Order: sequence, then C-alpha cells, then structure tokens
Amino acid sequence: MDQHPVPRQITTFEFKLIGFMTLRQFLYLVVFFPIGYIIYIVNPIPYLNIFLGVVIGMIGVAFAFIQIQGRPLEVWIKNLLKRLNSPTQYTYKKRNDTIKVLTNLYFIQDPHVAMTHVDTKEKLLKYLETKKDPKQVGNDQRLNKQKNHIEDLLVQTKNTNPLSIKKVNISFPQSGDIESQSQSSKQPFLTGIVRNQRQIPLPGILVSIKNNAGVQIRLLKTNPHGIFATYSNLNSGVYDFEISDPKGNYFFDTMKLTIGSDQQKPLAFYSKELL
Repeated sequence: MDQHPVPRQITTFEFKLIGFMTLRQFLYLVVFFPIGYIIYIVNPIPYLNIFLGVVIGMIGVAFAFIQIQGRPLEVWIKNLLKRLNSPTQYTYKKRNDTIKVLTNLYFIQDPHVAMTHVDTKEKLLKYLETKKDPKQVGNDQRLNKQKNHIEDLLVQTKNTNPLSIKKVNISFPQSGDIESQSQSSKQPFLTGIVRNQRQIPLPGILVSIKNNAGVQIRLLKTNPHGIFATYSNLNSGVYDFEISDPKGNYFFDTMKLTIGSDQQKPLAFYSKELL
C-alpha cells in the first residue's frame, strides 16, 4: 500500500491538477502568455513589442509561482491596495443619546443627590467637632450631667414600691375637640394637579389665573408631585386658566372655569402632547 504524506496546513493546501502546477498557477499562465503574445503581434515597434510581451509573460509567471512568506503575490498586492484606501486616523465622537422610554419620567428624589447630602453632613459634623467653641463644650457637659441625673432617677425607681406611687388622672380630648382642631387648621382654597397623557405628574408647570378682563390675579407653580395650590380666596366668577411649561416640552389649552365662594374640589389638567 502506497503511503502519501499529509500536509500540515490542510486549509491552504492546493492539489496539483495539471502536471507540477495547480489550477490557479495554470490559469495565470493561460491568461498572461496569450496577452503577451497578442501585444507582441499588435505592436509594430521592433524590440518594444518583444519587451512588452516578455514583461507581461513574466508577470503571469510571478503571480503563478512567486510567494513571499508563504503568501502568493496576489495576496500582497490586494492587501497593499486595501491598506492604501483605508483611513489612517480614527476620531472618537462621544454620543449621549437619551433613551426614549426615560424622556418623560420624573423622579421625586435623585439618589445621587441624597448620597451627596449624607456625605456633606458627615463632613460637616467632623469639621464642627474640630472647631467647637468653649460655650458649646459647656453645653455638652451640661447635657451629660442631665443624662447622668436621669439615669440615677431610673436606678432609684427600681427600688421604689409601686403602691407608694400616686395616681394621676389623665384626661383625653373628646372626638368633638379633635374635629374642631382639625377644622381650625388652614386649608388651601384652590388645589389642582397637572399630568401628561401618561398620567405622570409634571413638576415646574406654571398655572396663571386671569379674570374676565384678562388681568392675572394668581400665578402658581406645581411642586415635584405636580400639585399647585393657593390659600387666598377668589371672588365668585369665571376665570381663565392658562397653563404653560417653561421648558416648552408640554402644551395645554386655555380653559374657562367657574369658581365659587366655597372651597373648590381639586382640579386636574392634562397636556395635549402626541402619544
């Protein structure tokens, strides 16, 4: 049985189909030799036609048989042209495209701001401890004495007979008193909330209240929860409510509403941006 060596690089191995030449080498010779012969016949200038024909034939031989570092000449020429046409400098351009899903979201409290406040408070306490004045030191000593005195009283009460303690009558307020106190607390005369079409409260929205003469009598602004309120009463009548966004992201219609002398129910306004 005949033994045939297996080539190490199987992927780039080319079988010799025509004599000692591969199919690729044979095609190069078949193409370039006829071209050189045609140029030799067509060119009427002596010696020049021989030179051009020989040069074209040698080019075909070079492409067919010459290899540099195990690579054919055609690979080197192709890589050279690719390198000459490719850019030599690259410029980095940073893009901060906002996520469309998060464009209309509002956060009541930024966690980064909260952490900043905590760090600032700790640094301030450390600084104040190093810069205490004598008066503050005296106050701290007085507080320590009071604390020790309270602890002594607690220790003394442990050995006290419970029967010797006098009872004290404690009177609790009636429900009527609680209702009267709650009613006496001041309530806003007019409140409302501003939302977008996604039911998200909009902070920082301006609410202008104008009378029939077009004179602005109230200018309110929504809080981080999208709520606005006024504690001063309005005369009974029809008022124009003009709502505007200082940032220009939301748009609202001007509405006429009738306001009575009594406390009004909360109003609700919605923007008219496209969904």
